[in-house]
Amino acid sequence: MSFLSVIRSTAVVVLYLVALSSFSVFSAELDKYLSEDNMDQGVINVINGPMIDDLAYLRKATIDVIGRIPKIDEIQEYQNWPEDRRRDMLLDRLLDGDGYADRWTIFFSDLLRVRSRAEGGNRLLAYVHKSIEDKKPWDKMARELIAASGSSGNMPSVGFLLADDSDPMTMAGATAQVFLGVRMACAQCHNHPFDKWRQKQFYELASFFGKTKQVESRMSKKTYVTEGNEMKVLWPPERKKPKERFPVEPKFPFPMEDSSVKPDYMQRLMALRSGRALALNKHKESEALDALIDSSVGKQALSSGDTLSALSVSRQSREDIRKLDVKGDLYRKSALRKELSEQVTRPENRYFARNMVNRVWAELMGRGFYEPVDDFQGEVTHLKTVDYLCNEFIAHGYDLSYLIRTIISSDAYAKASLGPDVALEDSESSRAVFASGIKRRMISEVLYDSVVIAGHLLDYKWPKGANVRQIERRVRVPLDPDPNDADELEFDLETDVKMESKKAEPRPYDLEQVISLDFNQLVKSDLDRDLVQMKAISDEEIEAKRMAEMVRKKKSVRRRYKYETVLDEVDDNPKFSSSMRMSTPAAPTHFLRVFGQPSRDGLGEFREHSPSMRQALMMLNGKAVHEASRVGPYEPLHDLLVGETINLVKAIELAYLEILTRSPSEEELSEGKMILKESPLNGMADLRWVLLNSHEFRYLP
Repeated sequence: MSFLSVIRSTAVVVLYLVALSSFSVFSAELDKYLSEDNMDQGVINVINGPMIDDLAYLRKATIDVIGRIPKIDEIQEYQNWPEDRRRDMLLDRLLDGDGYADRWTIFFSDLLRVRSRAEGGNRLLAYVHKSIEDKKPWDKMARELIAASGSSGNMPSVGFLLADDSDPMTMAGATAQVFLGVRMACAQCHNHPFDKWRQKQFYELASFFGKTKQVESRMSKKTYVTEGNEMKVLWPPERKKPKERFPVEPKFPFPMEDSSVKPDYMQRLMALRSGRALALNKHKESEALDALIDSSVGKQALSSGDTLSALSVSRQSREDIRKLDVKGDLYRKSALRKELSEQVTRPENRYFARNMVNRVWAELMGRGFYEPVDDFQGEVTHLKTVDYLCNEFIAHGYDLSYLIRTIISSDAYAKASLGPDVALEDSESSRAVFASGIKRRMISEVLYDSVVIAGHLLDYKWPKGANVRQIERRVRVPLDPDPNDADELEFDLETDVKMESKKAEPRPYDLEQVISLDFNQLVKSDLDRDLVQMKAISDEEIEAKRMAEMVRKKKSVRRRYKYETVLDEVDDNPKFSSSMRMSTPAAPTHFLRVFGQPSRDGLGEFREHSPSMRQALMMLNGKAVHEASRVGPYEPLHDLLVGETINLVKAIELAYLEILTRSPSEEELSEGKMILKESPLNGMADLRWVLLNSHEFRYLP
């Protein structure tokens, strides 16, 4: 390596390290700009909220980053860390832990309107989870979502297009609203009445999707996205009944910042990515050399001492492989959507960074710099703060975890809400400028998982046979079959009884149980088996398969059914799963939907945070809270309530730590001892039920 190369590499590494400076510095800057913005607006006499204590910070940060309350061992570990470093150490652990991807997959599922029932929905959900888990930059993720072609089996990100049938007009509105925070769909039919967007601009944006088409395989019935040759977006609009319509030339309507001047944050982004690219290229070259050593051509070149020749052979091989596009005729890539994805994610496009900054800020702070978060109309409440966060978000490579950490490390995040003794008008003024915290209820998935964690319901907490009881259930069974078809129906009857019994059984508490998805399995490619078959099979064979299926259906015997009520003896010893890996959204009557999970059917649909009677009843009478309240023999709390190790004070303290992440006050301790006095086990179940139904449990500090 030449001296110049060494100098260049060193400079890149130094700049890269500068980009990864202390997060406390960035958070202090954030607080400074927030204060300056408030001063610029003449905010002087506003009431500041108090700072939350360490345990409240642990609870709040854990809920926001990994989507559940902290466990008792995590609380103890946190308290053992040095006071001046424990919050930084906490964020290190949370952002590198498994729960981070689970919690923020929910955020992106709301943003991208991920629906398991839609075409490619579960694979898109798994793709989002894997992207967050891998710390994929947001701009890269956005490009993959916009430009993807293929089926969800080999390109999971294509689910974003499949969910809206790849319709150009729908995708134009979704792209503007999801990635740029602008409600532009109104301009599809007419010029926007309250904003600057013209109908022609909307058509120009839609034309980036104008050649995209969605095709269903005749054999596998799988749907995939490809690129056609004909532009489907035409001007003037059809409703005007013009004599002639012409293809619309794609044009990105959003203004860019001056690209001739590279500000500091753009230079830092370039340095950051140059450093990563340099490290990645060195790693790839090392892998290529190792592979060559194992190849006959490579061994021959290396044995002759011609390393450069060996590397050139490797490069040529890779180039030859790239030329082989097995899916080219089916999964044509879109040059138009690729161009759009690059325009959307350019650092000069302020809309892109500002949209994500505002959404994450609203998620963590309870309110955005502009509201609604998908309707930017040119004004923000705290301009310097927004600009600072946007610049740093870009400079750090659109790293979501950096943005989350900067906000959570700030003093603004650590401020508590004002109490009821403060006048309502003063409280609202304080919250509006982020001088005090905004009370936020846990989102539905977090509340569900926190109940499960607090009640030790991730595993069985009772021995086998401890909760045996009888339940009634209705099953659907076939009526007596036709004797002439007895031989044919004998197997079907047995099968139908089993299937219908299983189908009709109302698992005791369906409204609160979940079925987990295997994200790792979902993101695995279908390889190219179906594609090869589709290319090889003839039209005659496809038609023969179709006819055979029709004959099979005609031969199937139609049967009648009746419903019967049966008694079953069950061991009611439930074990709950995390709600964060279930099909989404849940059924309308499920716990998650009752507590505000959106249907995600349309743009502009947000979570409902208002309390309701159904929510109260589900917490008061629901199975999850009931089981979480009961103390099982396999819980640590059990030994403090019975036997020789009984210690009611420690039991009450442990219950408060597990459920509310704090110690009880003297008054609460005294009340707890009265509740546990006559029957410690039943009394503790009552105490835990009260704590789980408290306002303090559901709302963040």
